[in-house]
Parts: sequence; C-alpha cells; structure tokens
Amino acid sequence: MKGGKSVGKRRRAVTLSSAVLSAAMVLGATGGMVNAAGHARRVRAPVTLNIFVGKNTAQPQVQSALMTRLVAQFEKQNPGIKINWTTYDSAAQENTTLQTSLVTHQGPDIFEFGSTLVPTAYATRGFRVLTARDWAFLGGKQQFFSAQLKLAGPNPAHMIGVPEYMLPFALVYNKAMFAKAGIKSPPRTWNQFVADAKRLTKPKAGQWGVAMDPSDSFDPWHIGWVLTRQLGGDFVNSGMTKATLDAAASVKALTFWFDWMTKFHIASTQDVTYKSTDMLHAFENGHAAMLVMQGPTLIPSLDQSPVRGQYAFAPMPTTPYGMSRLPAGGVPVQTFVSGQYYCIPNYVANTTDALKWIRFVTGVSAQRQFFQAYGYLPANVHAYAGYAPLDKPMIKAFVQAENHAYATPFTGAWGNLEVAYGGVSSQIANEIATNTYKAGDIRAKLAAANQQVQSSLQP
Repeated sequence: MKGGKSVGKRRRAVTLSSAVLSAAMVLGATGGMVNAAGHARRVRAPVTLNIFVGKNTAQPQVQSALMTRLVAQFEKQNPGIKINWTTYDSAAQENTTLQTSLVTHQGPDIFEFGSTLVPTAYATRGFRVLTARDWAFLGGKQQFFSAQLKLAGPNPAHMIGVPEYMLPFALVYNKAMFAKAGIKSPPRTWNQFVADAKRLTKPKAGQWGVAMDPSDSFDPWHIGWVLTRQLGGDFVNSGMTKATLDAAASVKALTFWFDWMTKFHIASTQDVTYKSTDMLHAFENGHAAMLVMQGPTLIPSLDQSPVRGQYAFAPMPTTPYGMSRLPAGGVPVQTFVSGQYYCIPNYVANTTDALKWIRFVTGVSAQRQFFQAYGYLPANVHAYAGYAPLDKPMIKAFVQAENHAYATPFTGAWGNLEVAYGGVSSQIANEIATNTYKAGDIRAKLAAANQQVQSSLQP
C-alpha cells in the first residue's frame, strides 16, 4: 500500500513536470513564464496609458515635479503599466485634440476636463458612461463631495466624469483693513457687503472696498451667474433649450456688479481694464480690501505677498442687495461646481487600466499631494480626515462653500456662453472708461449675447 502510494506520487510528479515543461515551451514563445512552484503564469505585454491633462501655466515646474512623483508611485504599484502624460494650455488645443481623437478613434486614453467642459464631452457621445461596477472599482460615489458629481453627467445614471479635485470659490478679505475700519466679521448679505466696502474705501489713499476685473475673459460670468441664481434666474432654462441671459434676474445681477463702480463707488473705475492678475495684485498690495469668487489656488501667491498672515476667506454672501431674504426661486448659492474630471473615451478597449490610474489619483494619498503642490482641494472627502493642513479655518470656508455649490447648466453650449458673457462685460467696461455708459446698455448687450448663445443650443 505504501509502495503503491509512493509510485502513484512519482508518476504524478513526472506527468506534472512534463506538463509544466510543455507549458513553459509554449509560454516562452508567447511572453509567459514559470514561477518557483512550477506553475505557468502569463505575463502580459507592457501597457502604456496616455493621459491628457491641463497645464498649470502658473506653476509648470511644480506640476512636472508632482506628476513625475505620482507616476513613479503608480508604476511601482502597478507593474506592467507605464504612464505617458501630456498637457494642453488652451481651450483651442483641448478642443482640437478632443475632436481629432473621437474622429480617428485614437488618442489619449484618459482626458482631464474642467467642470464646464464635461457637458461638451458628453454631447459628443464619445466617452464611456461609467457603470455601477466602474464606480465600485473606484471606491464608490460616496467618497466624493456630492456637489462635484452634479457635473459628472446629466443625471446619476449617465456620468462620464470622475472628480479629480475641486475648486470652490469664496470671498477673500484683508483682516487688518477690516479691524482698522471696526468691521468685526465678513459680510453675509450683499447689503452688508456694500456697507462694509464703503467704510473700507478711501480713494485719496488709493484704497478701495473691492477690486473687479471686467476685462478678464473668464471671471465675469462667475460672479454674474452666482448673483443671477440668488435672484432666482439662470443663464439657460432647465430644459437646456432656451438661453436666458437677457432675463430680468440676469440683467439685474450684472447691473449690480457694475454698480460697484458707477453707483456705490466701492471699486475704482480704473479697474475697467483689469484682468484677474491685476485684481489679485491690487489686493496683495493693499489697494483693495476684498475680492469675490476667489479659489484656494490663490493661497500660495497670497502667502508670498505683503498680505501674508493678514487675509482670510469666508463664504460668499447669499442674500441679494436690497432684500432681507432670498426671492421666490432664489437659491443660497455660494459657489458653482468647479474642478477637474477624468473621462475615458469609448475607443479605449482596456478600461480597467485607465480606471486603475483614476482610482490612484482620486485616492487619499494622491489627493493630499495635489493640495500640497498647488492648493487644489481634494474631491475625496476622506482626504480631510485627520490631516492637519486641511484642518484650517480658511480651508473650512471653502468646504462650507462647496456644500452650497450649485451646478451650472449641463449644456455643450456653455463654452460659447462664457465667451459671450465675457464680451458683454468687456464692452460695458469700455463704455465706463470712455464715459459713454448709460442706462439700458447692459440689457441691450445681454440680449445680443443671448441670441448668440441661443444659436449654439441644440434644438
């Protein structure tokens, strides 16, 4: 019996060795290998993921160092996957690559889009609608701030974007100026904002309550949309079929913003030529006590300026000027949903590897590294727990704002709308500069812009 068992084992061993030898011969020709236990294990060919991300034009060297570090960490954790990342530094370059890739069915394996471009990407029908299994692989939707998911797709069942990081906006103010003027806390209503700004304005000393940047091609719609939503309006109707830039709420909102110069005199008329960098410079050098709709990416610059240690952030006021409460239909919006998203084109055959990278960069460690590098706030709620750098009053102000974030209309026409609205702002600024500004101009120019936007809306 013992001998029989022994022979049986020897025969099995010989058979197994032959099988392993045969497998080794086959696998040797197909890229496989044999492990120490004598079992054949297939080793797949190396995979390269091409990732297309926006260039941090303000801190390109910081971005390069961060991405190099993240890529090294990922590749160490995922042998066999190599990351190749390239950047775009303009909307034109981003759109050209997007269109070319979808037509030719080749290009980046992962696109990084800003929140307002996700609707444009969705409208192409060229990107993967994430499945329940995809979200589970990533760690679940619940790990992300809920507001960020509002622009991941038109509805929860049709999401194409995974939040990478978020950029909520808030009011930044000079604490020293506030204390000197006897103002104990930042304004919570627009009535308080105007009153405080008047107390802070000293034209002869070159000091103003607030600075503006109406000549910036991007910023004007930020404040205009927030004020419009607080008044109960929007820039596009809920069905995404009708542009409403010329509606009463929108006209009133933009008029109020320019009233800071023309009526309340809390902003200098010299601001008419300002772009975002000029406005920031005015605040950093003590020429303005407040800025509205500013993000956490300002922090590195502020900390290297004369206002270091003298500034703070607070949520934006939500009660419209001249009112004691929100009007019918008004919402207490403090910021719009803003940030970056990762999307996978439909032409990508192996989505698992793409999802692995997305899972990595949306994980707690990578999210904290984004913040450490250039102030991008984690979209992953777990990144804040027990992490001292994110447990600060100014960061909490942004998180509070994020909890009052509303999504801009989910339409592929939004990019055209931004341009049209910026054009109106620039035109009004030029009229103020040349003393040709008069009542009714804002309504007329918004009506013209509205026709331009309407033509780009899908029927």
